[in-house]
Amino acid sequence: MYPLAKRPSVWLLPLFLVVALIYLFSYTEMESVRGSSQAAVAAASTTLLFSCLLSSVSSAVESSREHLSRGVLDAASRNYFERVFFRLWPSVTAGVIVQFTSAIILLLNSKVIPQLSDALILLGYVLAITAHAAFGNFLGQWFHGRFSIPLALVGSYVFLAFTGTTSFFPLHYLSGMTLNGCCMAAQNINFHAIWALIVFSALATTGFIFLAGTNRPLEKKRNSAALSSGHRATGALLILASVSTGLWLGKDLEGIPAVAMSDEQFECSNTRPQVCLNRVQLSGGDRRMLVAQSISSLTKIGFPEPQRVTASMDTDPTVEEDGVLLTAFEPSYTDEQVVYAAASSYASALANHLCDSDDFDQQFAMIQLLQEWSTGYAQEQVLGIPSVGLEQPLASLNRDQQQTWALGAYGSLARCEVPAKPGKDS
Repeated sequence: MYPLAKRPSVWLLPLFLVVALIYLFSYTEMESVRGSSQAAVAAASTTLLFSCLLSSVSSAVESSREHLSRGVLDAASRNYFERVFFRLWPSVTAGVIVQFTSAIILLLNSKVIPQLSDALILLGYVLAITAHAAFGNFLGQWFHGRFSIPLALVGSYVFLAFTGTTSFFPLHYLSGMTLNGCCMAAQNINFHAIWALIVFSALATTGFIFLAGTNRPLEKKRNSAALSSGHRATGALLILASVSTGLWLGKDLEGIPAVAMSDEQFECSNTRPQVCLNRVQLSGGDRRMLVAQSISSLTKIGFPEPQRVTASMDTDPTVEEDGVLLTAFEPSYTDEQVVYAAASSYASALANHLCDSDDFDQQFAMIQLLQEWSTGYAQEQVLGIPSVGLEQPLASLNRDQQQTWALGAYGSLARCEVPAKPGKDS
């Protein structure tokens, strides 16, 4: 074995780390992870592209060196799996450094203490990096360096790119690249996505190690021939098992690896209406009173009053039937955004339960106009921000006429009817 200072992972690490951090800061919205350690650790999945490529390429370089030396660089006193470990650990460690640096940066931006469950996501990253190192090692054992190194780079990149962009969603989670779709403030990560990554990576790693072990230059030919067929079969079966098991674990996953938080994770206020937010949403400050004031500004002029306002991901409850109004809320929202999101909840509820009819386009246009008016009115009443920029013909009506039209439009849309345009029989 070469001394550590001459290992390829050591001199490749600075380059990949710098590129990964540039990519992270260029394409990651740091505000999106505030208050959620799960969202922070999941968002780090974008840099798997660099940590896995580093691991694969450096492992291929290292393995091809050993292959060209016909095994002289490996200590003869070690068994096969010990030799593989000492060949792979620098590449895996370098990849983990890149990946964990990204995760730590995002966790610092989340401004919350990591949870124990975050460790499972990190374990998935470690195993994914290890699988790419094993792939590079396999190539280096079977091909000359001039082939194995570019094959490792292209093979790992194509796998990550393909699984991250294919329309067959279960494939996304074999590489872990799309974990960054989690999580909005009212979501938890779907751990089926993590287990799919963990199981696939662990089995694939073992499979590539067995396949690489079939090429042993220093073994006696008789022993090598006897072992080769068994190792090849075992390795191939393990890789097939890794793909099939990973796809089975991810069979129910959609494009976003997240599930809605349960009602027990929300804390409700004593306001009227009652406002329920979770700990992530409350991490930016308790503004449940502001939400309640925004809704009350509309109920005072005749909009239906909900018993409870919640920022969950459920789309089923309605104000009329369940007394529940759904709103959106992120901890990074400004006061203006909080009022806008709360006031737009009535229009959003209509959009979520849009009627099936030939008047879809007309209904949606009226919903957008209702949202424009209701958000402007609430911001004026609660924050004192003048309501300006209303579209014609709504802008041509006076305040009382606008209110009359808005209430009538809400009622008509709730009954699956298309309301009259402002100023025309409204």
